[in-house]
Amino acid sequence: MNNYAFGHPLARINVYVEKAPPSEALWGESPSYRSFKKLVDGDIKSLGEAGGNGWRKVFNVYAKLLFAFPHQSTFRPNSALSWQKFRDQSLLQDQSDTALCFGEWNVEQRGKEGGIHIIAGRTHALNLGLSEKCIWLNNEFAKHPSLPIFICPYFDYRQLSNAKIDVLVNLINGTDITV
Repeated sequence: MNNYAFGHPLARINVYVEKAPPSEALWGESPSYRSFKKLVDGDIKSLGEAGGNGWRKVFNVYAKLLFAFPHQSTFRPNSALSWQKFRDQSLLQDQSDTALCFGEWNVEQRGKEGGIHIIAGRTHALNLGLSEKCIWLNNEFAKHPSLPIFICPYFDYRQLSNAKIDVLVNLINGTDITV
């Protein structure tokens, strides 16, 4: 299993997925263990081409999630006019304040250090040892009782639809929600 991340190590929005895209196809090798690789213009497009539609969906859903936050939210990017432009020009790059972590991470420790931490997929949360530590609101969404850690469906259009993205945003914002 690959254990590295794209983006910034002190990102405010951190997403965790189990498997990494085929980074070797783009750079000839995977980033080193527990390292954070800041992407540059064109990397997301290239990773989507190398990894297929599934990786395009992950990047799209990540950008759409950020643009679902209210305009006044500190989590909403103000550097781009649309989620598509943000995805292509900023997501997981140096100044984007985002990270996408692959493999096994100590999410609780990272949660204590700040930022929002979103585990994409119930199975991944279980493998990370967090599923039983969180309060489940339904079969798809959970929140850690004391840390800014959230569990949601995998970042795919069918699993994390626009309506479910809104549920996740409300959960992060601490809004009372019906799920």
